[in-house]
Amino acid sequence: MDSFPMGGMGQINWLLGKVFKYFMPVKKETFCLAPWYSLNVNSYGKLAPCCKFKEQNYHFDQLDEYFYSDSIKKLRQDLLGGIKNTNCDKCWKTESNGGDSLRLITNRTLGRGNDFNIMDQIKNPKISNIKSFDLQLGNLCNLKCVMCSPSRSSQLLAEVNLNPILKDKSKLDYSQKDFNWPKGSDFKEWCDRHLPQSIHIKFTGGEPFLIPWINDVLNAIPDSNKKRCILHFTTNLTVINEKIFDIFEKFKEVWISASVEGIGRTYEYLRFGHTWNELSDNIKKISKKKISNLIFQINHVVQTPSYHSILDMTTFFDEMKIKIHPILLTHPQQYHISALTKSAKQNFLAITEKYTGFNIDFIKFVRSVSQEFIEQKHDLTKDCIERLNVLDKIRMNNHKDIIPQQNLQVC
Repeated sequence: MDSFPMGGMGQINWLLGKVFKYFMPVKKETFCLAPWYSLNVNSYGKLAPCCKFKEQNYHFDQLDEYFYSDSIKKLRQDLLGGIKNTNCDKCWKTESNGGDSLRLITNRTLGRGNDFNIMDQIKNPKISNIKSFDLQLGNLCNLKCVMCSPSRSSQLLAEVNLNPILKDKSKLDYSQKDFNWPKGSDFKEWCDRHLPQSIHIKFTGGEPFLIPWINDVLNAIPDSNKKRCILHFTTNLTVINEKIFDIFEKFKEVWISASVEGIGRTYEYLRFGHTWNELSDNIKKISKKKISNLIFQINHVVQTPSYHSILDMTTFFDEMKIKIHPILLTHPQQYHISALTKSAKQNFLAITEKYTGFNIDFIKFVRSVSQEFIEQKHDLTKDCIERLNVLDKIRMNNHKDIIPQQNLQVC
C-alpha cells in the first residue's frame, strides 16, 4: 500500500497523483471521489453523491438506476474534466471563499490509506465499490429544536400540523409518511446488503440512536470489515444506546458529534423537549467511557438565539477538554447572526480578544463570522422576533427571558 502524507494539500496532491498516474487528464480543481465512492440518503430516502448535492431524483431502492444514470455519468465527466457541475455549487462557493469544502474533505478522508483501486472505479464504476454511506434516517426525533425543520423532526412536523401558522409558505406541505421509509424491513435489508463493504458510515436523523435496528445492522458487518470502517453519529444525545457502545471497539474509529446550543435555560429553549441536566449527565457518561477509538465532540450551530450563551458553553467544554465544532446557521435565515445587533457582536469580540483556551479554534471561527456579519439586518431581526413570538405562544415560553434585550433591538 502506498504511504499517505497527512497534511491537507499533501493528501490531495498524493491522491490526485495516484489518479494522474493512470488516468489523464484529471483537473484537480474539480476532481471529487464522491460520485464514484460515496452515497448520501436524505430524509426522504432519496440518493445523491453527498449531502450538498442539489439533484435528488432516485429513491434508495433505485440504486442501480441512480448509479448508472446519465446525470451521474455527466457529473463524473465534468469533475474529471475541470467543469464545475452546478449540482456542486455549495462546494464551489465554499472554496471560492477560502473554505474547506466537502469535496476537499471527501478527497482527503476517502483517499487516506485506502486499499482500493481508484483507476478501476473511475474507468468502470461498480456499486460494490461504494465505500462511504451518509444515511439521514428519516425525521424520527424526540425534540422540537427552534432552528430545525419538519423534515428532520417528527415532533416538529406534528407541531406544525397542529399549528398551521408555523408552516413555511415557501415549502410544500410535509406528510409524516414521506419520512417513515427507514422503519421498513426493506431499508434494513438494503443496509445489510451494502454497508459491509464500507469504510465510512455516517448516521444522522432525526435522532439516529432512536432507530431500533442500527445495532443489528452494525453487528451484521463482519468483524474483519469492522476493523476497516469508521462510524460517525450526529446525535442530540437525549438517549445513550448502550448496546451500540458495546461494539464500538470492534470498529476502526467511532465519532460521536453531539448537537449543543448553549447551556442551561438557553439550551432548553432552543432544544425544546430536553433538559440541560439530562444532557450534561449524558455528556459526562460518554466522557467517562474508556473506549480508545471513540472521538467525542460537540457540534454548535452559531445563530442569533444562542449567541449570548457561547462563552458560558465554551467554558463548560473547556473544563471538560471537549472540542466544539462550529457550524454557521444559514437556514432558517431569520436566525442568522445578521439579525443580531452590532453592539452584541462588538461586545463578543471585545470579551474574546485575549481568549487562549482549549477551544481557541472555535472562538476564532465565531469571531471571524461575527466580524464578517458585523452589520445588523433589521428586517431579519424583525423576522426573528416574530418567529420566536409565535413559538413562544404555542410552547408557553418567553424568549425575552432567554435572549438579552440588547441582542434583538430594532431601530
